[in-house]
Amino acid sequence: MVKAILITGTDGFIGSVLKEFFINEGYEVYGTTFFKQPADEKEIHFDITQPEDFSKLWNDINFEATIHTIGVMDPAVPLKVMMDVHVEGTRKIYEYVKRQGCNHFIYLSSIAVYGRKKSMGENHTELNAERQVEKNKMQYGRTKAMAEVIIEKSGLGYTLLRLPVVLGRKDTYITPSILPKLQDGTIFTCGNKNRKISLFYVKNLGSLILRILNIGALNGSFNCTSHDTTWDEFVQEYANNLHVKYKPKKKNLIWSFLTHRKDVKYLMIAGFSALGSHFISTKLYERLEGWEPPFDWKTGVKEAIEGYFESEKQPNIS
Repeated sequence: MVKAILITGTDGFIGSVLKEFFINEGYEVYGTTFFKQPADEKEIHFDITQPEDFSKLWNDINFEATIHTIGVMDPAVPLKVMMDVHVEGTRKIYEYVKRQGCNHFIYLSSIAVYGRKKSMGENHTELNAERQVEKNKMQYGRTKAMAEVIIEKSGLGYTLLRLPVVLGRKDTYITPSILPKLQDGTIFTCGNKNRKISLFYVKNLGSLILRILNIGALNGSFNCTSHDTTWDEFVQEYANNLHVKYKPKKKNLIWSFLTHRKDVKYLMIAGFSALGSHFISTKLYERLEGWEPPFDWKTGVKEAIEGYFESEKQPNIS
């Protein structure tokens, strides 16, 4: 029998990759779109903030699992919108799939649930970087943390995957942050040491979630990374693909945060280069019984650069 799964946000960066992967694995994939029109009868145009849109969802499908990818990362978005998407939207989605007989809810969360201080640094585990809810000063992280709590209390089997930077074609922040500054020679660093960062190359996510589906609901929250590297090695790989030199200008971290408070991309470079953003996934990998990422992060960098030029309608690189 073909297994049916629901993936929310199948027209998004992560959701679209997961849709393609699970279709190729023989699954019957149902999905919701927001930015694009549905591809066929197994997709529905859907706004998670509109209660009436939930009546559009399927009433005759028994989903083996739900993979919930819908999220809003833009810090300029009002808190109410993030609450409607991450908190109330997640609550309504799990209530819907619970009625449909689904017994495994996979939520793509974020290391931002640890709060601003613990989103930076090295060697973070789930124990030494506890989830922050009320004290979380990042509204994205706070609302993601609130969604985690809702899922834990839902009565469904669940798996919470806390992702770091997600790398791949048309990724949201990391490539648009680094690449233009390498091109125009304004790349900088705020670090005295070569700090570690954690990544997840998006093409590895389907393989990892498939392993989780085969095992069953893990009923826990997990750091979810596919690769660890250093900040300098990461940026150098972009420079190599662009055929430019990586000669970062040295800047002060505090000055950078004071003068660029609203520039998320600038602050990402400042924070990652000075402090790192490194999360250990031992807890998850022990449960996945030897899973290893099938694709290398350097392939992800090349793909991300190609996607950036496609988006910007610039000539592609060789």
